[in-house]
Amino acid sequence: MHRCRRAAHGLKVAGPALIVVALLLIGCGGGGGGGAATTTTTSEKVVIPISNDACLSCHAEFLATTKGEDPKEFSHDLHLGQRIACSTCHQTVGHGGMPTPPQQVCDDCHGIAMPHPEDFGTAHGEQVVEQGGEVCARCHNVYLHCQECHGLQMPHPEQWTQKHGSIAYPQMQVCVRCHEKSFCLTCHPVEMPHPKEWTSTHGPTVVAKGSAVCTNCHEPELCTSCHGMPMPHPADWGTDHAVVAKEKPGECSLCHVQEDCDTCHQIHQTHGKGGGQ
Repeated sequence: MHRCRRAAHGLKVAGPALIVVALLLIGCGGGGGGGAATTTTTSEKVVIPISNDACLSCHAEFLATTKGEDPKEFSHDLHLGQRIACSTCHQTVGHGGMPTPPQQVCDDCHGIAMPHPEDFGTAHGEQVVEQGGEVCARCHNVYLHCQECHGLQMPHPEQWTQKHGSIAYPQMQVCVRCHEKSFCLTCHPVEMPHPKEWTSTHGPTVVAKGSAVCTNCHEPELCTSCHGMPMPHPADWGTDHAVVAKEKPGECSLCHVQEDCDTCHQIHQTHGKGGGQ
């Protein structure tokens, strides 16, 4: 207790001695049975970003060793060119840290397996469709890099379902680079791309499946331009086709053989019954 009084009397001392007196007072409160003094100390961890200049000031010779890197595996030049800080990948910076970042650091940043696995060229489609073209655009110019391989704009632009016909038709084999023919059949009920002999063999398929298989993609005028008459034939064609058939018999034979006419008209029987009596 006498010690506490002497400490209180010493409050007149300024400077460093004042700090000592304060500590003594705190200690006095703990030994007398009164309320125990409590203190709360808070601290914040301040993280200052490490600049590339700070890293390269010591590792300047390192850049000379990166010139022969395979960009398919990894390229420091590409990353530095994108102004990506060294500490973004080398998160455990410091002489005690790991110089090579774990694979998860690359995958988390790119959003996709990096470097790409060996079969990525043929297997990346599903993942890109799921995640969107942005995952490619992080590293690639999708309008140039992707199109160079695919032969058309990738990822497919908006309203591709409605637009792809005029784009894909002149280069149908481009589609099969990514899609199985069965994929086209989910929308097109006929073989796509059309086989080479389609012009001369499509008739039975159209008759069996209906004209909708054509009009899904083609305007009726396309059929008419080749057949020379309304296609598919209108509902009253059975009674009205005679005039067209007389004027353009060659057009009928594009699809029909004589037996087709005979099965309906039965020319010889009809004429024999009516004309000879």
